[in-house]
Amino acid sequence: MTIQWADRAPTSGQPFEEGPRTSCSRSWTGISVEVVDLHGRAGWHLEDLRSQQPRLTAVLEEIGGRVEMRLAPPCPAPARNSASQRPDGHLTFIPAGTPVWECAGRFRYIRRVVIDFDIPALTARFDCGLEFPSHFVPRLMFSDTRVQALAGLLADACASPHLDSRSYGDSLALAIVYNLFRPALAARQKRGGLAPAQLRRVTARMAESLFDPTSIEDLADMTGLSASYFSRAFKASTGMAPHRWYLTERVRRAQRALLETNDSLAEVALASGFADQSHFTRAFRTITGASPGAWRKSREA
Repeated sequence: MTIQWADRAPTSGQPFEEGPRTSCSRSWTGISVEVVDLHGRAGWHLEDLRSQQPRLTAVLEEIGGRVEMRLAPPCPAPARNSASQRPDGHLTFIPAGTPVWECAGRFRYIRRVVIDFDIPALTARFDCGLEFPSHFVPRLMFSDTRVQALAGLLADACASPHLDSRSYGDSLALAIVYNLFRPALAARQKRGGLAPAQLRRVTARMAESLFDPTSIEDLADMTGLSASYFSRAFKASTGMAPHRWYLTERVRRAQRALLETNDSLAEVALASGFADQSHFTRAFRTITGASPGAWRKSREA
């Protein structure tokens, strides 16, 4: 929506004069960025900053006035040169399609950067297991010094003419994503479990290595956790230690073979990854409470 300017508060049907502005835009892995510089006139500024993707707006500079972010256009217009004691600059995050209005009274200069997030692309990019929320909620005019600083650096990278700034921009983009969305991940890990994406990747690797188990250290590396923390988190998520998970999956494979084939117990044991029938019997009894032969017979009855 076009920026609106007037010498007094906007009214319905009134023509508005657009003030001077410059902008530049650029895309990096999973994000698109636009930096806008607004040079004020003696009027009101009102702009709808909604996006078709989740969006972070960072107000980087405010000179001669204050910028406010609202979910509905103000009526009447915002007060001139608000006496708010908050520090310059703030962040606003909105879900896709959510109206959010940037408004200000008389001011000299505003510099902002808007960052749109391509969640599927970021999910693929964050192979380390960052789990994005299933539903986003608006966060208006909040402070995060780390994200604010990263947004400022990303704005500078956006305006840079150097072609070699892509890797630098990608790094900044990923740092912003991590710092913006990590509270949800941290809260989940604080409860002791793995994030769903982490658990899916780990159990997929374990299923592929059923007969030659992946080490705890290698599984932990997939999640960025220490081996000891990973073991605790895995148990909190699945109810069993990694070793027990492997054992249970082998027994489940053996159960299918016992029901679907006429193979001997020794043949089922070897096909399910057990060293011998004795090992198979002990493991099967541990998991099911019955011997393989007794379990098969009870299902055939």
